[in-house]
Order: sequence, then C-alpha cells, then structure tokens
Amino acid sequence: MRSATTAPPTLRQRRQQRTREELVDAVLAVIGQAGLADTTIERVSAESGVSRGTVYAYFPGGRDELLRAAYAHLGHGLVERTRAGVSAASDWRGRLVAHARAMFDLADDPRIGHFYNVSGPTLIVDGAERGIGSGASILMIRETLEAAQAAGEVDATVDADAVAALLVGALREAATGVAAGHRDADRAFAAFARLIDGLAAR
Repeated sequence: MRSATTAPPTLRQRRQQRTREELVDAVLAVIGQAGLADTTIERVSAESGVSRGTVYAYFPGGRDELLRAAYAHLGHGLVERTRAGVSAASDWRGRLVAHARAMFDLADDPRIGHFYNVSGPTLIVDGAERGIGSGASILMIRETLEAAQAAGEVDATVDADAVAALLVGALREAATGVAAGHRDADRAFAAFARLIDGLAAR
C-alpha cells in the first residue's frame, strides 16, 4: 500500500512562514539591541517592517507569544550548533565538550545569552519551548558515553543516562552564571573539560 505524501506548502503558506521567521528574528534583534525589558510590540513592528496589526495576526498572544517563539528559536539554534560541534569532534571528549562550547558561546552574548539563560526561563516556565536544548543534549551525551563505554574509553560502571542529565544540569547552571556576568566563559569551559576527564576508563 502506498503511503500518503504530504503536499508541499503553498506559496501563501511559505510567505506566512517567512513572515513568522522575520518577526522572531526581529524580536531577537530588539532584545540584542535594547534588552528584554524594552522589547515591545512597537519595537518589533519597527524592526521587522511589519505593521502592529499584522504582528498580532501572526502572534495573537502578543509579546508573550513572540518571546516564546524567540526562546524556542534559540533552543533549536543551540541544538544545531551543538550537533555541528559534536560531528566535527574526533573523540568522545571532544564530542562532550562541544556541548559546553555551544552553550557558553550563547551565554556569553550579553543580552541574548541573558534572555536564554536568565530572564527567559523566569517568563517561560512551561510548554514545548522549555527544555529544547537540554533534552537534545542529554540524549546526545548519553549516546556519546554509551559508545565510548562500548569502545572501552569510558568507565563501564558509569551510569550514562544519569551522568548525561547531571552534566547538562551543570552546564545550565554554569551558563546561567556566565550570562549573569558572575562566571567567565573560558574558565567554565576549561572546568567542564576537566570534569569530563574524570569519566575516562582507568
């Protein structure tokens, strides 16, 4: 039996998707320029060149819905950059520290990093937008650890699933400190790399 195929998006649907993406880009641009507190529908409208009424047509929930979409966009972007770093790494250590590099690079951006790690999570406390980056990192780290264990490179007694969750929790906590200006990104990265060394098989 032939499986049903999904029809390609129409021109109108592609335009609508492009407008949504432009509005999300505008939100992030305004946050980057002015900070979260000064990110308003009026500023997003001006930045995107889209009328205020059209902004609400695409995001009926207004500013809150726009911020959720922007937060999700950052999460998906973080996952893409992390995957690229993992793919480029030559060994299990490199694949694990790729998560730290992507996370701390984002956190080190003064306004966007603060939005993703500090102010955003206080506004977006639930929903599909939360946990995009962390969930993907836990899965990738667990897979990396399991593969390294199978190759005899990581201690076989390590609980890959629990350690993956703990490492991601440590990354999020350190990234929050970087984004808030309490920690140095390079020092946090070096500390994470040292932490990873402790997982090696003896």
